[in-house]
Amino acid sequence: SAITHNSSSEVVIFGGFVDEGCFNDVISFSMRTRHWTRHECVGASPSPRAHHAACRVAESMYVFGGKAVEGVLNDVWEYALDARVWTQVVSARGSPPSPRVGHSLIPLGNRLMLFGGRYLNELDSVHCFDLQRRRWKSLAVGGEHPRARHKLAAIPCGGSVLIFGGCASGNDELFNDTFLLRVWP
Repeated sequence: SAITHNSSSEVVIFGGFVDEGCFNDVISFSMRTRHWTRHECVGASPSPRAHHAACRVAESMYVFGGKAVEGVLNDVWEYALDARVWTQVVSARGSPPSPRVGHSLIPLGNRLMLFGGRYLNELDSVHCFDLQRRRWKSLAVGGEHPRARHKLAAIPCGGSVLIFGGCASGNDELFNDTFLLRVWP
């Protein structure tokens, strides 16, 4: 997964995999100097993983879930970009979403919005994590909403979440649709 930092002049990448296994390193690419830098991180780090989701809120990158050697995950980690420190985020209240891969994690103010993904089957659930209260909340979606899917694209769009594409049925069914999920506090 990748996010931007320093007014979008830096791309920060976490995790991923090759045939030999998963990674949990953090690497950044400077758009100004065109150089890669491997971060020397402080503290306990998330387990190596792939198919996770990440987003940036203020000066932190947040990571949720993904697939690791120990299985499919539903943990949340915060990476302080300037201090290069990892911290596992523990929910004070509410139940975290089920483990998943191929989902989206979207920043909306001081909240993280999680949509979709896959664990045994595609998921269409919407969850909100309040960063200040450290609380998960499952959200009901009214009206027309996206079918269950994974490997989708999603971005914040004026206080809502714009969702595009994705796939289902073990990658056999591809979506070419767009939805705007309106999210109220």
